[in-house]
Amino acid sequence: MEYEERNRKPKQGASNTPAVVLVILFAIVVLLLYAGWNLMSDDASNIVDMKSIDSDLVQVDEKPVEEEDEDIVEEVTLPEPEKKEEKKKEVTPVVEKPTTSYKGETSTYTVKAGETFFAIANKFNTSSDNLQALNPDVNPSLIKEGVTKLKVPVQAVHTVGPGDILRVVANKYGISVEALMAANGKKKNFAERGEKLLIPHKNKI
Repeated sequence: MEYEERNRKPKQGASNTPAVVLVILFAIVVLLLYAGWNLMSDDASNIVDMKSIDSDLVQVDEKPVEEEDEDIVEEVTLPEPEKKEEKKKEVTPVVEKPTTSYKGETSTYTVKAGETFFAIANKFNTSSDNLQALNPDVNPSLIKEGVTKLKVPVQAVHTVGPGDILRVVANKYGISVEALMAANGKKKNFAERGEKLLIPHKNKI
């Protein structure tokens, strides 16, 4: 009987071993499933975080671009201030007009072909300065034939009468016939009755 009881005990221990192994395996499977579930939830949360991070990055990247575009538009639309040019004050030089002490008679002389201001002054036995003083508004280098009229100094204006010839008129005023002809633009020793002759001064004035 004792022998039979001893032989039964080992059989009971052997029958309990598979149950223990199953429990352990089940526990391991549960742990693995739990660990896998945690890993999956972590991955899902990481994916959500990455998406949020990516969206933040996109928003961060977009804002500077918009600001740059606004800055560019402002630079294009804003006009540059116009620079006001300072008007320079023009200084007009004061030109002193020549003066003359001549107080005698004058007459009007029309410039003829080929004549210069200096030549006309010589015809009337005066200087260019005196002639310029009598004609302050005339530019000596711009006189024109048949257009420019000059005020010239004369002894007198003689009206040709009966029997007057140039020699007689010249002797009357103490000048040469040549001077009389030159002052009146004559090429021939002839004067018509009623003609007015300009008599130049016999001395330089």
